[in-house]
Amino acid sequence: MCGIAGIFDANRHPRLSDLQPMVDIIRHRGPDAEGLMESGPLAMGMRRLSIIDLAGGDQPIYNEDKSIAVVFNGEIYNYLELREDLQKRGHRFATNSDTEVLVHLYEEEGPNFLARLNGMFAFALWDSRERKLLIARDRMGVKPLYYARAGRRWFFASELKALLTQKEVDTDLDVDGLANYLRLAAIPREGTPYKGVRRLLPGHYLRISGDHHELRAWWDLAEMDPDQGNGCSDRMRQNLEEEFDDAVRLRMRSDVPVASFLSGGLDSSLVTITAQRESAIPMHTFTLRFEKSEFDEASYARAVAEKTGTNHHEFSVETQDAITHLPLLMWHMDEPMGDSSIIPNYLISKHAAKSVKVCLSGLGGDELFGGYARYVDNGTGRIRRVFSHAPFAARSLAPMMDSWNHPWAEELRMAGNKSDGWRGYVSRMQIFNADGLRSLGFPSAGTTDQVMECLWNRYPGKDSVSQRQFVDQHTYLPDDILALTDRMSMANSLEVRVPFMDYRLVRLSQKLSSAQKQTSKDFKIFLKSALGNRCPPELLTRPKWGFDTPLGRWVGQPNVLAAMKRLPEGVAVKEGLLRASAIRPMVENAESARRSARQLWSLLVLESWLRVRNRMEPPRESLSELLSAN
Repeated sequence: MCGIAGIFDANRHPRLSDLQPMVDIIRHRGPDAEGLMESGPLAMGMRRLSIIDLAGGDQPIYNEDKSIAVVFNGEIYNYLELREDLQKRGHRFATNSDTEVLVHLYEEEGPNFLARLNGMFAFALWDSRERKLLIARDRMGVKPLYYARAGRRWFFASELKALLTQKEVDTDLDVDGLANYLRLAAIPREGTPYKGVRRLLPGHYLRISGDHHELRAWWDLAEMDPDQGNGCSDRMRQNLEEEFDDAVRLRMRSDVPVASFLSGGLDSSLVTITAQRESAIPMHTFTLRFEKSEFDEASYARAVAEKTGTNHHEFSVETQDAITHLPLLMWHMDEPMGDSSIIPNYLISKHAAKSVKVCLSGLGGDELFGGYARYVDNGTGRIRRVFSHAPFAARSLAPMMDSWNHPWAEELRMAGNKSDGWRGYVSRMQIFNADGLRSLGFPSAGTTDQVMECLWNRYPGKDSVSQRQFVDQHTYLPDDILALTDRMSMANSLEVRVPFMDYRLVRLSQKLSSAQKQTSKDFKIFLKSALGNRCPPELLTRPKWGFDTPLGRWVGQPNVLAAMKRLPEGVAVKEGLLRASAIRPMVENAESARRSARQLWSLLVLESWLRVRNRMEPPRESLSELLSAN
């Protein structure tokens, strides 16, 4: 696991001194070593967190004649099999690192070699003979990669903050990107908060040569032919069991101990139980619990740890943590992130990093195998159908249901807007709608609707459940939960591996019909039928919480309320993004308006990010201290 950065300019060759600030600012991603190289139009480098081939795996890594070089972030899990095949073809290896297979595969197949990789990765590969730079990202977007262009000069890096060290990069705020954040809690797809910076999409590569460049998808979920629901269920269950076991087995490959996050939910429990079978010694497992909260899953995690025989660690999250760490978390994210699970993700990574360098995670199981109520029309769907004939009544009743925190509120809003299809999906997900942004005085409604409609229409002919999952797999999964997991773990120099993101499991999940995955009353049906017998029985029937947080209670705390009182005089207002008269009533009613917790939190996050975004060092002050400054 590492962080990478680079500059390419065929006209004005970059120097290592230009590159050094980019590498320095992502030191937390790799505290063990640094590697830099300069070759004509390219300067690139990395920071290394040593996981495989501790002594010999320093980068850049080269092929035999050093005409090809690579800097790499992530892991190639099937590197041993690839290495054996390459050695049979006559390639000589200088290290035992997984990274080295990349340069030799490229010699054999060019960019097509990407299809042979099973892993999480973002890398830059330089072909000095062809004078071409290739940067690429893994299929599902587990590892991040950003790029920017200023005239003929290109920049790339694992974290956006590295690009901000370069004065040529356009760092004017992108109001569409920020509007999309206020809609969805995260900026989707290739968007960022800055006009001059883009995110390389999952499953894409960018090839640069002189004045030419090529941006291409090398893997596309929409082009898979899943043949939904036509396979033999018994055979598919066997396939799922075999491929899940192999996905976990491959992710246990390491020259340092591998631990596991254990929430007490089905996905992390399956990963932990299966991983412990592969381990010769008791693994470390880590669980976070919320003080005085209905979201405490610690007892379920304890049951799995006892059944499995892991060395279990339990930590508590108190309300004060919600306020103390937010400026630091926004600095590490590089963009506003309104998902409040960022806080427990950071804290559990911080605790785990005291003992280990690598943790497994159960992330992705919900998105692949049907783990969210928003994917299906539950009983309240009848409410939407009835009130769709009386939209005015629905619009009138929705605020009242909201004030009671009633689950019908969202269905009534959808009926009032006659929303279904992609509009229904957005209605379920959004924090503010377009009208809400306008009422705040925000200068843009963003491009959320266009993004979601485009993705929805790329998956035609499928049922609405499959379409919602498809959209999630291209937005919420890579741009929210995988993004914050990467930044919060790497902020603590910890590698997180996600077995459910193995492309074979993704492919298999596409073959399942919606009915095989979930109903309005039962989630992850097929996953439970194939693997559930490994878990304590109570895990299969317990309520689903996920990595939720008691956000309503957090927002109502005196220290958080005091911080929010400063929003009407904040940077967002001064920069013309928000209107003080619009947010003042929200802030003044915050204590009694817990139903607006997500909206209030998203504004607080935006303000925090705006105040730390230009810093070249991580902030040390709490949110209260940050917002107290003029």
